[in-house]
Amino acid sequence: MRATPTLCCVLALLGCDAAKQPAPGASLLAAPAATTAAEQPPPHSAPSANSLGEQQARAALDRDFPLRGRVTGTQLRVREQPEPEAMVLGWVRVGAALRLGGAPVKTPTCNSGWYSLHPRGFVCIGEGIELVPAGQARENTAIPAGPADPEDATESALPYRYYFVKEPRVPEYHRLPGRADQRRAQAFVERYFELAKKSEKRAERFWAGELADELERPAVVRRFLDRGFFVAAAGFEEREGRRFVRTVRGSYVQQARLLERTGSDFRGVELDEQRSLPLAWAVREAQPFEVKRRDDGSLRMVADEAHPPFARLALVPWAGYERVDTRTFHRLEDGRYLKHWFLAVAEAVARPKGVGPEERWVHVNLGSQTMVLYDGDRPVYATLVSSGLSEHPTPTGLFEIRRKLLTATMSDLGPEAGDDRYSIDDVPYAQYFEGSVALHGAFWHERFGLQRSHGCVNLAPHDARRAFEHTQPQLPSAWHGVSTDKTGFTSSKVYVTEK
Repeated sequence: MRATPTLCCVLALLGCDAAKQPAPGASLLAAPAATTAAEQPPPHSAPSANSLGEQQARAALDRDFPLRGRVTGTQLRVREQPEPEAMVLGWVRVGAALRLGGAPVKTPTCNSGWYSLHPRGFVCIGEGIELVPAGQARENTAIPAGPADPEDATESALPYRYYFVKEPRVPEYHRLPGRADQRRAQAFVERYFELAKKSEKRAERFWAGELADELERPAVVRRFLDRGFFVAAAGFEEREGRRFVRTVRGSYVQQARLLERTGSDFRGVELDEQRSLPLAWAVREAQPFEVKRRDDGSLRMVADEAHPPFARLALVPWAGYERVDTRTFHRLEDGRYLKHWFLAVAEAVARPKGVGPEERWVHVNLGSQTMVLYDGDRPVYATLVSSGLSEHPTPTGLFEIRRKLLTATMSDLGPEAGDDRYSIDDVPYAQYFEGSVALHGAFWHERFGLQRSHGCVNLAPHDARRAFEHTQPQLPSAWHGVSTDKTGFTSSKVYVTEK
């Protein structure tokens, strides 16, 4: 999960060096408690340029955005103007710590007031923003800034911890339930299945509350989750000896009825002077072989049993393509071969027309199922993807990122995201570039290098985060997402080719 935004993060957006910020409450000009003669600064020494820049940035931030707030609504829109129909610039999510302007604009649709938001836009606090009391310490950066990290979280590329619902009709509660609440919810579910054995139609009418003299749906239950749903966890809480996942939306699900999904630990390769393109990965377990000719001139492929097969997703020492008679093979650096469908090869391409020499952009090769991140003409990162299946092809062309969100609700994610009826509320690192088609993380499968999705470009969690950090726009501090469509935010290009 992302770290809580602090004033240092806000100052970093203004070009300051956050690593040099003092502890909260300390003076920017305060000297160390004790110094040796050699350490004493010369008399009348001037503050450094960095120090002056930090002071000026802090003063500007405090002047223009003097208030602090915490988002209490699930997800709020940031508008270009203080009007309910104004263009959406982006989104902020529950728990985010915001810096706000001090002069609200009240309208008939927002009597609580529209406040300017750092670095731009307006939010209506009545939609779900809690202002910090005026008497709170000015330098306090300890505003609750979101759901706490799970107490036993391990290092992960994912923004949240994700859980698969492993049982049918699992209750998701509005509040932390007691045992009595759980008994009522369980009785309601058991009654449904009891009726379903006799009549599906009657069971559905019961579920809809249309039968008289039957159990009522417990009010404490927000919804019932079928097997195959995913839950994004912000933390854990216990009540009466039972442990619950607290979702990012503030609801609760008993952890014993869930199965954690951490996603693949596969990651691509950082490119530099020592490691460059092309790169090749085994997308299936691959046994290298030698090509020999029979007496009649025909070819035979002799497996090299002395060499262990390359494991799936392993990097392979690739030397190029070689055509032998009518067949094309992958030739390895030691002279052996592999058949073409065993490897995915990422190769450099020319910067497409429409992308500037200083721009960051993304190339997705559907033929090889690879992605390369570029900084101008320089490739900086390469990895594998899973694009759309033949019946749900990923579109080709040059696109711009239109929406960029830390997480987004998606449906029709593909055969390994559970039943396609279901959606996932918090698909990580979503970058939409054509309608509902996006680059995004996929924690529900590990088939990278092979087609798998319903049109989107699936990435392993680490690779999705790497691409998210690489592209423009960068999310403003505390924002959950931005829109680039006519908003003025700089947008990176996504170049999708067949080969």
